[in-house]
Amino acid sequence: MNIYQKSFKLILAGNTNIPAMINAIIGATLQARSDTKNSDLTFRQVHIFHSEQSLQALITSVTCQEALSNYKISSTSLVHHVTKIEDSNIDRFRDLVEQLRTIVNPLDNPQNYIDLTGGISSLKSILAVFGYVLDIENIYSLEIDFSKDPDTRKKQASLFYHELEQAEVSIKYSKFPPIREFDTFGKLNYTEVLRHRSNINDLVNCLTKLLPSGVDIEHLRESLLSGVNSRLIGEVTEETYSYRHSIFSSSAGVEEVANIILTIIKSADLENKTLGKKLDEVRDVFSQNPKYFVKTETLEYITRLITSVRNDIAHPSSENSYSKDIIAIQSRLSSQLAFAFLQFTTKTLSSFLDQNGQLVNVQILETPTDKNQTIFYFGFDGDFTGDYLKMAFEQSNEDEVRQRSHIVHEVIGELKKLIYKATKDHKSVLFAEGDNILFKAPYQASLLNDLQRIYKERTGLTGTIGYGQTLPEVALAMRLAKAQGGGNIMGIALKN
Repeated sequence: MNIYQKSFKLILAGNTNIPAMINAIIGATLQARSDTKNSDLTFRQVHIFHSEQSLQALITSVTCQEALSNYKISSTSLVHHVTKIEDSNIDRFRDLVEQLRTIVNPLDNPQNYIDLTGGISSLKSILAVFGYVLDIENIYSLEIDFSKDPDTRKKQASLFYHELEQAEVSIKYSKFPPIREFDTFGKLNYTEVLRHRSNINDLVNCLTKLLPSGVDIEHLRESLLSGVNSRLIGEVTEETYSYRHSIFSSSAGVEEVANIILTIIKSADLENKTLGKKLDEVRDVFSQNPKYFVKTETLEYITRLITSVRNDIAHPSSENSYSKDIIAIQSRLSSQLAFAFLQFTTKTLSSFLDQNGQLVNVQILETPTDKNQTIFYFGFDGDFTGDYLKMAFEQSNEDEVRQRSHIVHEVIGELKKLIYKATKDHKSVLFAEGDNILFKAPYQASLLNDLQRIYKERTGLTGTIGYGQTLPEVALAMRLAKAQGGGNIMGIALKN
């Protein structure tokens, strides 16, 4: 078995009619062999989503292994899942989707097969939708031309694949049309619109949580979605008008975000100002507040490109009268830039807006001397721990995941002991879970440096420390320190 073959997987619903289920597996295997022109290919894993009844029926079957072996298929490749999706329980549905997600890597779609031959209707529907959402091309159903005579038909329904072939019963393994074809029929790219709508909703909802209650940003949601929809229509119809409308809609979404920033933070007068002027003022707001550590260079690149693309369409000239292909590229770019601007500003604002959506007045503290006995709250947070664990997840190695988790847990325990020793107070640590510690103590440079040094030695990762005299101050200090990158120490005070 070569490396390419090792990635082939089949997913199907279980069936109380064991011959029908086994025949579907055989049919899928023969199809995969035909697709790859490899007569020895077998699926590395055959994932069967059973009802309790279908699993019990398979366990008690004494002939299915022989039927599989006739086609060089090992029963050890079968992976059994039991689901009770028929009771419409939302938690069971989520569990099923999560299992499917762990099975399928979209990068390996050419090697993923889904069979919709048998099983309960609700489960087949979920598998079909799952396959279409991931744009899996290999979705099949086994079609057998049974006899019209009831007695003969009943007998044929109990036959395995090789027995059907011997009886010269017509067998066809039919492929479902790809999802792209449905979008082409409708000329509206419905599925992509739905995917983008979910992303837009998430982005807008994140911004909404930061703003004072009563701020209506539905126009932002509508503008972004209209931009995506018009672009997708343009990709099908190739109408320049759709691309141009897409750019204007995406730009309107950007302008809505700029208006929010300038109104809430700066209380600026927005009347008779162009998009370019508003974005200039947004950059000024952040550049004039270096204590908030906004990456103004990134913001400048994004906003100037947004303005340039929009102006090319709004004010065409003989020099910038681009072809349809160029306008199509600008349309896609405009949409992505609008998303990037919204993500960037939302993440930035989340670091220094208070619960009322107002800009907090922050004073960066100078490093205290060790003689200063002022009590501070200190927050320690390991940097990039999620990526550290994700690497182990991607290796599909439980031992590696367990080991990395143990290392983080162990080093946090070690840091707690170090804090207790330095403070001589066993109540100084208020919280210590995951890769986070919150403790109270006077400022001790050596202690903070040791915490960062030991954490890096044990995990290979940096750790960020923020501090302040109140819990709100230490929370904000942590966010601002994180915004600078990893391995920082920062203290702040909130001014009235």
